[in-house]
Amino acid sequence: MNTEILFVNTHLSTFTSLTDNSNIEKLLSQELKKTIIHKISMNKLHNFEISIGDTTYEISINKSTEQQFVILLTPLIQRSFEHSIELETSLREQQTKLFELAKSRKISKATLQETLESLCKTISHLIDCERISIWLFDEDHTKLTAQNIFDKRTDVHTRDEMLVFSEYPLYFNSVKGKRALAIHDVSQDSRVKELYPDYFSSVGGVRSMLDAPIMMSSGIGGVLCCESLKSRIWNELDQILVGTLADMVAFLYERISRLEAEDRVRELAFIDQLTGLNNQHAFYEQTTEQLTTEKEGIFVYLQLDQFAAVQDALGFGYGEEVLKQSADMLKSSFQKPSIVARIGFDHFAIFLSTEDSINLKANLKKLKKPMFIDNQEVYMTYSYGTSKYPENGESAKECLQSAQIALNDGRKYLSRDVHATFTPEMIEIRKSDLQVEMNLRKGLDFEEFVLLYQPQITCVTGKAVGFEALIRWRHPEKGLVSPVEFIPLAESTGLILPIGEWVICQAFKQLQQWKDSGNDEFTISINISPRHFLSEKLVEFLLECLSSHSVSADRLRIEITESVAMEDYAVVKKRIEVLNQLGFGISIDDFGTGFSAFVYLQHFEVHEIKIDRKFIQDIEHNPKSLGIVKSIIDLADSLNIHVICEGIETESQLSLLRKIGCKTVQGFYFAKPLPIEETLYWLQK
Repeated sequence: MNTEILFVNTHLSTFTSLTDNSNIEKLLSQELKKTIIHKISMNKLHNFEISIGDTTYEISINKSTEQQFVILLTPLIQRSFEHSIELETSLREQQTKLFELAKSRKISKATLQETLESLCKTISHLIDCERISIWLFDEDHTKLTAQNIFDKRTDVHTRDEMLVFSEYPLYFNSVKGKRALAIHDVSQDSRVKELYPDYFSSVGGVRSMLDAPIMMSSGIGGVLCCESLKSRIWNELDQILVGTLADMVAFLYERISRLEAEDRVRELAFIDQLTGLNNQHAFYEQTTEQLTTEKEGIFVYLQLDQFAAVQDALGFGYGEEVLKQSADMLKSSFQKPSIVARIGFDHFAIFLSTEDSINLKANLKKLKKPMFIDNQEVYMTYSYGTSKYPENGESAKECLQSAQIALNDGRKYLSRDVHATFTPEMIEIRKSDLQVEMNLRKGLDFEEFVLLYQPQITCVTGKAVGFEALIRWRHPEKGLVSPVEFIPLAESTGLILPIGEWVICQAFKQLQQWKDSGNDEFTISINISPRHFLSEKLVEFLLECLSSHSVSADRLRIEITESVAMEDYAVVKKRIEVLNQLGFGISIDDFGTGFSAFVYLQHFEVHEIKIDRKFIQDIEHNPKSLGIVKSIIDLADSLNIHVICEGIETESQLSLLRKIGCKTVQGFYFAKPLPIEETLYWLQK
């Protein structure tokens, strides 16, 4: 809209358009013309406002001659822009503050309130009304909640007032429908009749209201509400201004949402979602930064012992609770500047200064405190390896790997409560182990393994009643390799499972050959490692072998060591029960060497025990050893459990064992472990 110019002759009472883009002369009513002429005649030449149609104009009268005057009709919106330097300055200042705040990442929902209060105060000045409020919709747009309400009369800010769609449907729909909702008189406008008079009276007697929707990228997000206690006509400038201010508020909330989304992405990238600890990426980043100032430190690679078995027993959900509580204990034990992270399934990493490392063992002991999971106490143990920076690595990653190597090296000798410190020799050992592991895999593929058979003899008749199958590795370069050299590595790498299955297959094949040749009286005993015995695949594999061979299950004896019970008592007990139901005999190898020996006799249904050779070696010279062996034999007889004494090397040992009631023996006195061809020859001889 442009300024219109009229030429007025007061003597003739005529109005002539000099510029009339809006056809203003025809729109002027006789009454308005009389008002203008009256003001001229009364010499009231100061500016005043009149409304013509939907537009408010400011009238400026300039005298040309005694009877002729030039009238300028400036649309109020144009006039307002021309005279709104102060308002524009305030608006720009507020925008600048918001933009600077947003760029600095300091803005958040936690710090938002102060910004909203400042913004509402500025708006009350720009719009010149008594109450300014900012409201946000909930997700389904059925509720508006006040984020801030500023009352200019008392200079007080309040919040959390609420409007619901069910009570004010007309108002809700009206707000969503337009760029600005201008209510000149709240008592007459149907769009707010639900709010009149109760709501408007309760807030101090509001008479006019101007609302603008806060438009987000996802749609309408809320409302900016300006309330006046005096009647006023909201002109176009007011409506444009409040729309601009609503856009500023929208920008504010959009920026917060974007920052929260960025923080969420960062959290997903750096935080372990289950425990709230740092993840491995964050651990490397934070420790690398800290090492620039610390110059030295201790890295700890920690793993919960037998966590997989605990999770199987408790269930997946309770297993997660164990991890959470373990993480909480670590977090409370190693506070800043120490850094704690979860870097795998049940694996954790810790970085601490050399000074703080003095209390490492004491702090880690807290992990052994009982956890209460599903109304029961759960006790966990842990193992860890440590390394030093910069002695054991040039970076955080290298040092953590060194700590892991230390842990893995310690696990070769213990299954739990491992505390190992990295040494450079471990890398060479690791390389050697890796080479052995690769050769083991190759050995399986190229059928380099072989079973040797050692006969088990009855003391009464001297006849063989069974054989123990013992694995050997026919290495192409090293020759015949003892299981002592490769079974521990196979156990730690998981290769023990395919190796164990190969042994089972070979035993079934041999039993089948003996049966086919009419020799069905022998049993074969095979050693099953703890890891294989606890594997879910064991029973399934044994059933497959039974179905593919016409061999009775009682012909195969499954030997386990006492230490298996220490792995997981409940699982071992259940596994023995299932194998007994299938018909397999369970034999306890190296009986008497561990403190859990008699737990088997008391709680597990075993068929046979093999008294360890350590007790047999000196029964000729040590009465206590002979007494221990006799006590075990007598106890086993009373429980109807078969006994085999291993390691018989002399006639004297055999004679003594006969006297104390031993029925079956095994050892070099009769035969060393033999290839199957030599076994057949031995049997014939």
